Amino acid sequence: MRRASVAAIAFVLVLVPAFTVSAQAEITPADIAEAEAERRAISADLQAVTDEYDTAVARLIELENSLTSLGIELSEKEQELAFARVAAREVAVDRYKYAGASSVIFDSTTIEDVPVRAGYLDILSREGTDIVIRLFALEDSYKAQQVVVEQALTNQTATKADLEQLAASILSRLETANRDFDAIVRAYEIQEEERRRQEEEERRRREEEERRAREATSTTTTTAPPATTTTVVETTTTSPPGETTTSAPPDDSTTTTSTTEPPPTTTEPPPQPSMVCPVDGAVAFTDTWGDPRSGGRTHKGVDMIAARGTPLIAIEAGTVKRMRNGGLGGITVTLAGSSGDEFYYAHLDGWAAGLSVGQGLAVGELLGYVGNTGNAQYTIPHLHFEWAPGGGAAVNPYPLVADLCL
Repeated sequence: MRRASVAAIAFVLVLVPAFTVSAQAEITPADIAEAEAERRAISADLQAVTDEYDTAVARLIELENSLTSLGIELSEKEQELAFARVAAREVAVDRYKYAGASSVIFDSTTIEDVPVRAGYLDILSREGTDIVIRLFALEDSYKAQQVVVEQALTNQTATKADLEQLAASILSRLETANRDFDAIVRAYEIQEEERRRQEEEERRRREEEERRAREATSTTTTTAPPATTTTVVETTTTSPPGETTTSAPPDDSTTTTSTTEPPPTTTEPPPQPSMVCPVDGAVAFTDTWGDPRSGGRTHKGVDMIAARGTPLIAIEAGTVKRMRNGGLGGITVTLAGSSGDEFYYAHLDGWAAGLSVGQGLAVGELLGYVGNTGNAQYTIPHLHFEWAPGGGAAVNPYPLVADLCL
């Protein structure tokens, strides 16, 4: 079934009432499986734009880290420049007192404003000259630092704009993929509900016909004419001495032949996989393990982008080990898997209703929903997912989730 067929079915749902699912529009489990495969394929379709987005995120974080350092350096230069200006002002005051320098120096905001800089230096002492030259150098350095900061801020603004455009593009594609899949699943549910309703009606109709047939048979038996009495004459045949043979009336009973019906056949459900994709919906992600993060940290997981509210499920059967709300991860869940591995879900929009620490979960059971809580509040909704084999140190989860989700 082509991708267009999914949209066509969604369109049929709008126009055709639930009780008129036609054979022509019949949806099969194979169609559902194909729609699921198409939804998974969205990640491959978005690979290039997702990679561009992740690169922009890394660039923005580097800019933010750089701006933090530049800000500290600029603050230090401002403080150093302030001290240098005080020292230079003292030199100017001394020169005014003893050499009659112009009072214009007191009205200048920087040493650059003092007229005839070189000439002024000529009349200073060696010590005073060193102080003023240092002030000139600090002012030049401070101005250069300001240019660097302003450029970094400009780059930051441009990168944020790029991120917003990329995020909007990614989310739009993911939401469309989810809508298409949900539409065919809903159409299938409506179709099967209608099938069950019709089967139930047919069962009741047959039962009613059988009941009426039984009632008709009972009435016929009750009103039938009295039975005719037949006299049976016994005939004795000559038998050998000592043996008497009596002929019994003929047996008018009917011999019933019983047949053994084969037991009804049952279809075994398909085996449940031991592991599933932790995001139960359209998702896009790339390998971001080790990428820069705020505060000089590096990324210890994989960011799986999905529409807000997309269900998050247990990657394998296990037990809820921790649930937290706060800090960098925002709303989080740690699942202790039956394999001994641990899985960390962060930035959730919320937990599944009734979820609690110590609760056992089957593979694929609901944990929560995609969001951007914690330090991800200004980013695209996504699941930050970590994998700790054996409950030890985290390792790159990308190969694992790529195998399960793509």
